[in-house]
Amino acid sequence: MERNNNIPIRNIYYMLSYAYQTLNLTEYKQIGTEKFENVKELYAKILSIGIPILIRGGLSKGYISVEETSNVIKGKIDINSTIKKNALVNKKIAVVYDEFSENILLNQIIKATLVYLSRSNKISQKMRRLFYGLLPYFTEVSDVELDLKLWNNVRYNRQNIRYQFIVDVCRYLYEQLLFDESSTSQMMKEVQDEQRLSSLYEKFIYAFFKRETKYKVSHPQIQWSVDDEFTDALPIMQTDLVLQKDKKTLIVDAKFYSENMVARFEGGMTKQNSGNLYQIFTYINNWKADPEEKVAGMLLYAKTTALNQPNHIYQIKGNQIFVVSLDLQQDFSNIKENLLAYVNQFFT
Repeated sequence: MERNNNIPIRNIYYMLSYAYQTLNLTEYKQIGTEKFENVKELYAKILSIGIPILIRGGLSKGYISVEETSNVIKGKIDINSTIKKNALVNKKIAVVYDEFSENILLNQIIKATLVYLSRSNKISQKMRRLFYGLLPYFTEVSDVELDLKLWNNVRYNRQNIRYQFIVDVCRYLYEQLLFDESSTSQMMKEVQDEQRLSSLYEKFIYAFFKRETKYKVSHPQIQWSVDDEFTDALPIMQTDLVLQKDKKTLIVDAKFYSENMVARFEGGMTKQNSGNLYQIFTYINNWKADPEEKVAGMLLYAKTTALNQPNHIYQIKGNQIFVVSLDLQQDFSNIKENLLAYVNQFFT
């Protein structure tokens, strides 16, 4: 996992830039020219710019359910709650109604993040003061305890999609600070680091080809080619990336692991990860291809520090499978060049 920590901060910034188009806004341009000591500084700087942008655009609102006792009938009367609270003694009833409010989960996460960051000694005093100064804009938002489980309940739509980048970065920074401060074992920290960067890596790869090429870019689910239409309990085949051009289709699966190849015993010969190879082979064989369509697969690994790295092309049952590794430590112009060269092997 040493490699993960050694990915240049500038390259993580570029990955974020592709994964989230928001970073192309004028307000963020200064970030691309600054130098950061660590990724925490990068995330904090992004939030220091991004949260004020959200505030200027107006905090999103949503309908939330409110329960209260009142002498005015509004919404629905809750008879059971009225009896339990003995509200009728005071000539009141329990009512339940919807209120259009800023007190929604997205704003609660941002407020909780601001509170956490304003007290953290892992970021500069200047940043702490800046985050503390943003809290008055969230006075109508309830305080919640910051917990990674909060993000599991986040749902986006056309009205709140502008929050996605900032809320994701809130999580990236919180995780980074949380595992720095906790007594979690080094192994667990490495696993969490891998998971976080794996998600960003997948988003970056997809967005890169969407922006930099003229291929048809998508990430569809592949349906199982069953004989009797019975698909109960079959796992979902969700692709990371599918590139198409001139009746050629390349199914790409992005892989970000601490180990790209495996050996049965220490010092033994390294082999491809069988699970990954079976996965991409299954994708190819279940893809519903047109009669003249040529289909291939690619396992696109992030390069590790291991001596042996995937760099192979297989011909299996009439289909090509490319297994390659991308060095995220090199200059970003070389990363772009490598990515384009990898897929051009198939399309040209």
